[in-house]
Amino acid sequence: MAYQTGDTILDDHYNGFADTNSPNNINKIWGTGNADYGYGQTNTISTVSAGSTVAASQWNTLLDRMQSIKNHQGSSITSGAGTLSSGDPIAAILSISTDITTLGTNRLNVDSGNVTLSNAVTGTRTFTGTWTTSTIHEVSYTFASVDAARYFFNAGGTIRWDGSLNGFTSRFKTLDWENLLETRFGTFSFGATSSSISGNGTLSTNNASTGYYDLAGTDYNTIFKMFGGQLTYSYYNTNFVQVDVKTNGTAGSNGANGNVITVKVTMSDASSDDGGADDQINGNLVSNWGYNKPNQTYLNNDAVGTITTAEVSQSQS
Repeated sequence: MAYQTGDTILDDHYNGFADTNSPNNINKIWGTGNADYGYGQTNTISTVSAGSTVAASQWNTLLDRMQSIKNHQGSSITSGAGTLSSGDPIAAILSISTDITTLGTNRLNVDSGNVTLSNAVTGTRTFTGTWTTSTIHEVSYTFASVDAARYFFNAGGTIRWDGSLNGFTSRFKTLDWENLLETRFGTFSFGATSSSISGNGTLSTNNASTGYYDLAGTDYNTIFKMFGGQLTYSYYNTNFVQVDVKTNGTAGSNGANGNVITVKVTMSDASSDDGGADDQINGNLVSNWGYNKPNQTYLNNDAVGTITTAEVSQSQS
């Protein structure tokens, strides 16, 4: 029987909204889910036995869970919070099906207030030497399980990196590197199905549509590459910063793509030098890494748990 005004509301209707194999159900978004569905929340909605009466409290739970998802995502839906009392007549709420579809479509969205920036204790490396060839820095992010990694990315978590250079401003090459790192490239963010930078520079390699679920194999995937010379010093246009990301591979039965994500940042000084005067890059080169973790403003529990970051390697020459 269709779910419409005037119909008797069956347990099948309620169970279809709460927990079935259909895309249109709340537990698939809120609970364990599979692949890029699932926030890992424990207070999922219980289904109703065949032929049983659906209580007002159960409808309230369904509607309230929809509100939690909506608020976490920053989505807009028509259905309101659960306000039914025992004995109230329950008419079909025609917007539920459409609203659950909206919440499923927006499942990877997150309101900016519902993620918290967390830098690990080892979240900064400062290179104090001079260099003429390259600086390479690798950092790993290890999640407690492959599902914990899924929950992190599904609920809007992102891995991030940014670099800066405080050097001798009389050196043109150093100035160009400062501009490349801090203004043109900016902060790198890596999410479930996409990546971004905050800077305003022109990318030579732009794989913004690559995120956690798009990483192929266990080799590095180049996400972004940007050349220098975008200030006024065009002869430094073969210098570049490049970010590569890899996973330790698929695992588990819920469509995860690994629980160890490694980020490698390469800063290559490949340009010819201006009469030798700007051969070396001087100053403090700072590499910062961290993550934006989903918080519990609207989520019931911290399904992600502890994220351990560690330096894999670092070199400068």
